[in-house]
Amino acid sequence: MLIKGLSKKTIFFLLTFLCLQLVAVNEKDDFVYDLSLATQGISVSQYNTGVNYSIGRGINKDVEKAVYWYQRANEQGHSKAPFNIAIFYVDGINTDPDPELALEYFLVAEERGNKHAKEFLDKLRRADNLDLREALLKFCCPEPLSHSMIPKN
Repeated sequence: MLIKGLSKKTIFFLLTFLCLQLVAVNEKDDFVYDLSLATQGISVSQYNTGVNYSIGRGINKDVEKAVYWYQRANEQGHSKAPFNIAIFYVDGINTDPDPELALEYFLVAEERGNKHAKEFLDKLRRADNLDLREALLKFCCPEPLSHSMIPKN
């Protein structure tokens, strides 16, 4: 049933627009919620806040703040945070590239049971005639890890 005078195309456009607006509100609300918990020391929310800042979800993108929140989560033993920090150090995002420090963070993530870190480090360990640092520079980097509120492709 169509609203009198509106085409299917117009209705589709309006519904799509409204859905996008709801998503935007939810992203902002999610960000505010995670940030409030992050400031209270909840490691999962600290990590989520880092992700949100790193991709600009619900807030403007800010790599410096992303690293800050990843560091807070890492200090509490979060397994994904050091993985994402490592990528910043290899790529030299907002810092000088530091492959040795990046390797340390990848190893921390692996020690904490992060399967993505283990798989990536195993790939580096299998690289013929390369030490871990050389392999890291040659094969880096995997995609940063996300959180559950971000849809998977």
